[in-house]
Amino acid sequence: MELNQKYKAGFIAQVDASLRGEVTYIPIHLKRVGKSFNLMQSRYVLISGATGAGKTSIADETFVLAPYTYLKENKENIHWEVLYFSLERKQMFKHAKWVSWMIYRDHRTQISADDIMGWGEKPLNKTGYDLIRSYDQEMTDLLDHMQIYDGKISPNVIQRAIDRRAHELGTFYWTDEHGIYSAHDQIPFQLFTDENLVEQTKTGPRKYIQWEHKERKFKLYEDDHQYFPDNPKTFVYIIIDGINLLGDKEIIDKISVEIADARDKYGFSPVVVTQQNRSLADINRLKHHGGDLSPQIEDVFKSSQMGFDADVVFGLFDPLMYKAHDADGKYDGYVVLQSSDGLTGSMQTPAGLSRFRSLHILKNSFGPNGAKYGLKFLGESNYFETLPFPDDETAINKVYVEIRQGL
Repeated sequence: MELNQKYKAGFIAQVDASLRGEVTYIPIHLKRVGKSFNLMQSRYVLISGATGAGKTSIADETFVLAPYTYLKENKENIHWEVLYFSLERKQMFKHAKWVSWMIYRDHRTQISADDIMGWGEKPLNKTGYDLIRSYDQEMTDLLDHMQIYDGKISPNVIQRAIDRRAHELGTFYWTDEHGIYSAHDQIPFQLFTDENLVEQTKTGPRKYIQWEHKERKFKLYEDDHQYFPDNPKTFVYIIIDGINLLGDKEIIDKISVEIADARDKYGFSPVVVTQQNRSLADINRLKHHGGDLSPQIEDVFKSSQMGFDADVVFGLFDPLMYKAHDADGKYDGYVVLQSSDGLTGSMQTPAGLSRFRSLHILKNSFGPNGAKYGLKFLGESNYFETLPFPDDETAINKVYVEIRQGL
């Protein structure tokens, strides 16, 4: 029996790799979340949250800082890189945030981006300066894996950057009704009429061209395509932070379709950070969702197209901001509001900062929807970690003590 080519090259090849234990992925750094989500090729992730929820921080940690650290410690033949479109922050501020994260990762010491940049109450001392400069080499290596575009960017720049990098990292073949092309060719290098190959199927005859790429034979039909990365274990993340700044709904919808196309054609993985619809705080929300202010997929601001195109949709939520806790100051079992006497442990610092976020998986095309995780969030250092379950009193009380101590 001769198997369908796309079935064999795609699905069967993946199943065979699974049997051999050779499925390539980068494990997510957040404990327990890996049961629902890990970093894969060809995944479009949408991250939605209100202002101040930490959506950029979780995007940077999950798709930049943690993968870089993992691959540095686990030498695998993985090519990992990031095309980063930072529409809200200049590169310099990103660098400060990332150095702050590395310092906390290694020393459990918080030095905020503001303090690093000299915008805090006091200038840096020599010890702090030397600690920051000790990360020069690591930051240089990290940035060698990235192309960062900041400031106002045309949507056309995004598309050109994606196509250019795809063609640098592999070979793209495509067909129309005339013949087969490579990359940006204007003239086909072989016509369907050259050999008049036709495959008889139940849906009628289909013209095809038989071609070979580096000793791998493949068929292309009319209006078809095939991409061959030079390294099959290539992870390219297209991060768009602040997509709402690119324009109105029509522009955002168009960009979403284009980056979804890059996922499907090249195996790239878009990551879009978007603002949450402000109706989250509207009184109508209480009527429609029975008083539940937790994120919903319809909260995505401006564009429903992104929700349709994305494989995974994350909602990041600060219940303290919306007073979504119960009378005991709890949200989902976690104490998020400190008691009036300040004696009971909570996820709120003595200064009133909320260290709690809930991560909601609102859509998951490859697994269960509806998973929810309590996270500790240190906004100054771009840092998240999964909290113990709230009924593990010993473990969660230890976290409450750390927060009271500023850790």
